[in-house]
Amino acid sequence: MNIETYLELMHFPKEWKEWDMLPEPSVLNKLIASYETGMEEASEHDRHGCFHYWLSKEPDKEILIKLVKLSAIDPDTLMGEYVRKNYLAKAKNADSEVLRMISDLS
Repeated sequence: MNIETYLELMHFPKEWKEWDMLPEPSVLNKLIASYETGMEEASEHDRHGCFHYWLSKEPDKEILIKLVKLSAIDPDTLMGEYVRKNYLAKAKNADSEVLRMISDLS
């Protein structure tokens, strides 16, 4: 399976790719290799993992803003809210602007 097919099946908003927010190729290839038919029914798990990929890197403000925006457009609104409240708001580099963005989405 190629990346485009995987992203479509797993309901990744196009902005993940447009904003260069997909995980590094080795991580993305592992996700693709682990795909089994039917996993698209719980695609939020893979997208959630991609948020954590970035969070593990202690992202700077610019990346955090993109992650907030990605969480806001995620097809699973509950997962997006969960990521914002429990992870992005607590990120090391979440300044007042990032926190305001998160608050405005609540």
